[in-house]
Amino acid sequence: MLFIIVSLPCFAQQGSIDAAKKAFSRGDTQAALEMLRRLRSGAPDQPVLIESLSLSVRYSLAAGDPYKASYFLQLLQEAGPGSAAAFESGLAVAGYYYDKRSWRAALEYFGRAIDGFKEGTSDQRKALDLALMRSAELSLYFAEDPASARDYFRRIVPADLPESESLLYRELRMRLLWSVISPARLGLDDANVSSLKVDGDDLWVGTWNGGVSRYSVSASRADPFPLPAFSRSIEIADRRVWIGTAEGLAWYGKSSGRWGTEEDFQSPAPRKVQAVRQAAGSLYVGTLGDGLFRLGDNGWEQVSDGDLPGKFITCIASDPARPRLFIGTMNLGLVIYDPQTGEMSTLSETVPAFTSENIGTVLPDSEGRVWIGTYGDGLSVWSPGTGTLRHFTKATKEISDDWVLASCETDRALYFGSFGGGVSVYVKETESWKRLGIRDGLASLDIAAIAWRRPYVFFGTLGAGVSVYEEDSDGPKP
Repeated sequence: MLFIIVSLPCFAQQGSIDAAKKAFSRGDTQAALEMLRRLRSGAPDQPVLIESLSLSVRYSLAAGDPYKASYFLQLLQEAGPGSAAAFESGLAVAGYYYDKRSWRAALEYFGRAIDGFKEGTSDQRKALDLALMRSAELSLYFAEDPASARDYFRRIVPADLPESESLLYRELRMRLLWSVISPARLGLDDANVSSLKVDGDDLWVGTWNGGVSRYSVSASRADPFPLPAFSRSIEIADRRVWIGTAEGLAWYGKSSGRWGTEEDFQSPAPRKVQAVRQAAGSLYVGTLGDGLFRLGDNGWEQVSDGDLPGKFITCIASDPARPRLFIGTMNLGLVIYDPQTGEMSTLSETVPAFTSENIGTVLPDSEGRVWIGTYGDGLSVWSPGTGTLRHFTKATKEISDDWVLASCETDRALYFGSFGGGVSVYVKETESWKRLGIRDGLASLDIAAIAWRRPYVFFGTLGAGVSVYEEDSDGPKP
């Protein structure tokens, strides 16, 4: 009998809730609100109070009274902070103002709902993602606050968004995560980027025919240098910035601000310098037609071991695990060089399955693997510890194009630029591949150079300057 006596008030309160719902369904919103008011005055149980306030928010909005709805929302957030009802009611108020184009109020209420969200159902998570996108949209276009917009945007799970929102999502992604450093901003006349190198806050940009530019990332200011022209490779040393060009080897003195050239690469005829890299404690220069050179105590000396590495050097990379170099060539594949012994060998001798000859880029990664991009034969990854080799091509669908020109590793991913296929991305966390193209934000599908300076990845394009991707704002940090 005691159970019945205690439970009767609960039944009565639930009956008042049901009566209010019926009144609302008949179109009598005011009667429904009055029933809920009377219910609350009787000090209902906590769950019933929360449901009553939640219905009051919704019914007030239906009656066109957002001020009363906001009042009930405040009471609801005090009575049930973090509850699903408070979250959903907050979104309802925000959505009302959004539909009425009251942008300031919409942004405020979306933000409150997002801040009060706790772990919920999959439907509530989807509602949160839509609220995050609305907040990103309003922060960018109404509040003109791109930093807040990026903060909201990076928390969105795209798969949770309805298909009808995909266009806005892509637009926001391009506006918030991508920008372009144009030739005009660089102070140069050439939009064809040949090389990129980061030096602290400075991004050095080399162009195919128009010289080089030192671009301050934080200040968005450039110092253009029309000469040396025809740059092909840039390397940063302690005192100098080295520029390999189609007409020799130039350098820029960091302290003096002066330019100079290396006579050994000018006379009797200019050498075509394709690669300049510091590796294994020395500065190496690879040429197209004259082989490999190293700067020693007595000046420049040619480096060779029999027929290796040949005359046509396309790229140079240092092995972080041991003092050796990986040398890409135009006709002999990948050459492995030990500076301590002077010995050279080709990767095909060690791994006969590797048959590629024309190498475009070499990237030793943080996991001890060596990624080898080729001109026309796709991308291979070699694991020296196990001797295994994997080959990726456009046909096998991991990469977007078989002409791989550039590569770069960040904390999140490995990026491979191609001639005509944009960028192929190997995502470390998921060990999966994705692609970046025009629809994602790239200004061109021809990527000749890639560099990284957190939070940005820089893509040097052929014909469209430098595309800048704000990687750290694209999803959770690693």
